[in-house]
Amino acid sequence: MPLPALACTTIGDQELVALARGRGLSEEAAKAVAAIDGVMARIRRNIMRREFGRVVLAQIAPDLEVAHMDVISAIGLRAEGDAEEVTVGLIAERLGIDPSRASRVSADVVDRGFARRVASQQDARRICLELTPKGRRFVDAIRQSKMGLFASALGQWQESELIVFANLLDRFSTWATDANALSETAAEVRALLEEPQRERKQTRQPVKLS
Repeated sequence: MPLPALACTTIGDQELVALARGRGLSEEAAKAVAAIDGVMARIRRNIMRREFGRVVLAQIAPDLEVAHMDVISAIGLRAEGDAEEVTVGLIAERLGIDPSRASRVSADVVDRGFARRVASQQDARRICLELTPKGRRFVDAIRQSKMGLFASALGQWQESELIVFANLLDRFSTWATDANALSETAAEVRALLEEPQRERKQTRQPVKLS
């Protein structure tokens, strides 16, 4: 069965193509890997700029910032079956931000009526957060907007393409969590960085004392 031609519009870094060939990949496979890296870089930039969040907020809540959306969504995760009570500490953990920042944004979200403070059912001394009806409507709107964007981007794909893409994307996602592979790669990088130092030591001639 002939291999499909690479139809990706993203042209990868040619140095990466050469490095991939050096790892034993064919020319076309090396180009595909470099293209994947280029696509990932573009997605990463968009995520860092928070394009999706800004587009959605402009449509449904222009007076909110992306940080508010993040906190409201983090509180709303409990509605998806998470039995853990939502505290400021948990919000900070879910979003990977400093607890003090999570506390400030959470307080602002409460003041705006998207969440409320409630006593913990496990420890009355602890304060938790839960969404108000306004907050739940906001989370629902976010999900609807996200699905709308997905449908717009993927609606013309064939069912078989979506299934293959989902399976391959899930399979690919493990590359960043493979501890053994990451450890081996880190060791290779460390060896490359240390190599010039070893070469300098080997070429350095001892000084003869007269």
